[in-house]
Amino acid sequence: MRLPDGAQSRALLIGTGAYEHLPGVPEIRNNLRDLKVALERHTGLPPAHCRTLMDPPDLAAVGREVEAAATEAADLLLIYYSGHGLVASDGLLHLALPQTSQRLLPWSGIPFRLLHHAIQVSRAKAKVLLLDCCFSGKATQLLSGEESTLLGQITANGAFTLTSSPANEPSFAFDGSGRTAFTGAFLTLLENGSPRAGAALTLGDVYLELLHDARARHLPEPQKLGTDTAELLPLARNRHVALGDPDFDQDVSPPEEVGERLERLVAGVSTLLSHREAIAADALVTAADVVNAQFKTVRLTPGYDEDEVDDLLDTVAIALADPPDGPQRMRAEDIRNSHFTTTRMREGYDVEEVDSFLDRVELEFVRRQAFTSESGTGG
Repeated sequence: MRLPDGAQSRALLIGTGAYEHLPGVPEIRNNLRDLKVALERHTGLPPAHCRTLMDPPDLAAVGREVEAAATEAADLLLIYYSGHGLVASDGLLHLALPQTSQRLLPWSGIPFRLLHHAIQVSRAKAKVLLLDCCFSGKATQLLSGEESTLLGQITANGAFTLTSSPANEPSFAFDGSGRTAFTGAFLTLLENGSPRAGAALTLGDVYLELLHDARARHLPEPQKLGTDTAELLPLARNRHVALGDPDFDQDVSPPEEVGERLERLVAGVSTLLSHREAIAADALVTAADVVNAQFKTVRLTPGYDEDEVDDLLDTVAIALADPPDGPQRMRAEDIRNSHFTTTRMREGYDVEEVDSFLDRVELEFVRRQAFTSESGTGG
């Protein structure tokens, strides 16, 4: 999987920690400092292409930087905001600036719709928006059109939005090391990697790991919204894989070097595997994994009806037995929209274990849909 081309990618990290009318959040300065270092180290972005904007004086200053990044980016455009998120009387999200007040919110903050528009019109192949703020889940509602006041909004192709909390969460959480919990967990993931991911951390991997971390620490759960196959975009090297490989270079190689390595890998793989075998080798979940899946049973706490879960998994196993590059009998939406009866007084499957497994299944169908779209087959 190809990492972002640093020469054609741009990241803009925006943070507001000092306020005239709102409580200060000094941890945000650490967020920006540490995230800039991590992105440069693990994604291959050169320092000149990863800019920070701390406590911007006004909306125009933000606009200049956002427009510059959106115009210059041809491969990856990543925009990050950390600060207070406020909801106006019309239900729309605004990102706070130093002079922002609730009373004059529409005139003193960053309207999310402006930020979204700048990302939407960028020519970048992949567009990533990370929001670490109160009520940040409002952004995914705006993009998905789930609220009647926000209908008619559309998303940019190839875009992925990841937020630190649901739409109704009003407060920050902190990680104990001078950073907010969401950004701290993201930085830990970039530094240590994940045993559940492949050689590269995709945006889907990032979301799942941050979700598991939030649930384990009883924090607000991150929200995500992606278009096309954005969840499969590789963002950074998986350091968990790297730490177990003595030949792994700690820093990301320049784009030219990565390209040469990929060419050699592709040439070698093509001599050993057929196209279909190569696709199957990258499977996130196989039919055998589904058949052999086991979940902890719970009682007196919320669980999922065991028969309903088993019935779905039987269908999923049959679907995953089909060739990955042919017509598909199930789609990612079928997994995402599945619901189960909640149990409490009788035994049921552990909710978190089932949800975690189905998250991986959903990503596998996203991957398969990408292949069928490329080959022109349908399902």
